[in-house]
Amino acid sequence: MTEFIQLVVIGLSTGSAFALVGISFALIYRTTNIVNFAQGAFAVLGGQFTVWLVDKEWPTAAAAIVAVLLVTAVGALVGLLAVGIRGLTTPLASLVITLGVAFVIQALQLLAFGDRPHTYPAVSDRVWTVQGVVVQPQYVLIAAVTVVATLLLTLVLRRTIIGYALVATSDSVRAAELVGLSLRSVAVVTFAVSALLSGIAGLLLTPIQPVNYDSDVGIAINGFAAAAFGGLVSIRLAFVGGLVLGIAQQLVVGYGD
Repeated sequence: MTEFIQLVVIGLSTGSAFALVGISFALIYRTTNIVNFAQGAFAVLGGQFTVWLVDKEWPTAAAAIVAVLLVTAVGALVGLLAVGIRGLTTPLASLVITLGVAFVIQALQLLAFGDRPHTYPAVSDRVWTVQGVVVQPQYVLIAAVTVVATLLLTLVLRRTIIGYALVATSDSVRAAELVGLSLRSVAVVTFAVSALLSGIAGLLLTPIQPVNYDSDVGIAINGFAAAAFGGLVSIRLAFVGGLVLGIAQQLVVGYGD
């Protein structure tokens, strides 16, 4: 039983990171009908930027904040490219554009950071032992940030003007345009927010799962699977899907041998 609980604890932490990426997928698809294949790249960039700044002797907290801001800016740019300057691209064309962007980001990371895995120290070297189950503070941090981010995003979508605009666009693009909402602006905001969430997921996951330039593939697949749990439109079910996926993977690894 102790081994089982240990695997579940680890699965909840990695699953929380998958959940953040899954929520990002769902947010973009729900508001723009675009499947963003660059989502995994945002997560890896979050980890890589943080490692790069920590290596330059930045405080970890400051490095994480700057890394997230950089990834958010990249996400806004990708959103602009995905919908086109005039917002006239089709969902299929946008999908291809994001796939191309993912390959470009992957190549740039290879040039900038090399081909070896990168990591940085976790939030604490201490561990907690509860009834024989080892709990690292990093596990708790990932889970806590994911819960807070999910609740905040849900609150924004349901209680703010920006949230109303995003939901209105997802319900009817034509109707949203008639009342003055710009699909291009909505896409830029949505991609920026989704990049922020994925960047946070990546930098939190990096201390326990070092990232490489091609780590975006695995992260994107897991995130997409989490989002698919909710039909690519439900934030809450994407959150649940990520947790279920993380636990399932750890149980397979633990009992598969």
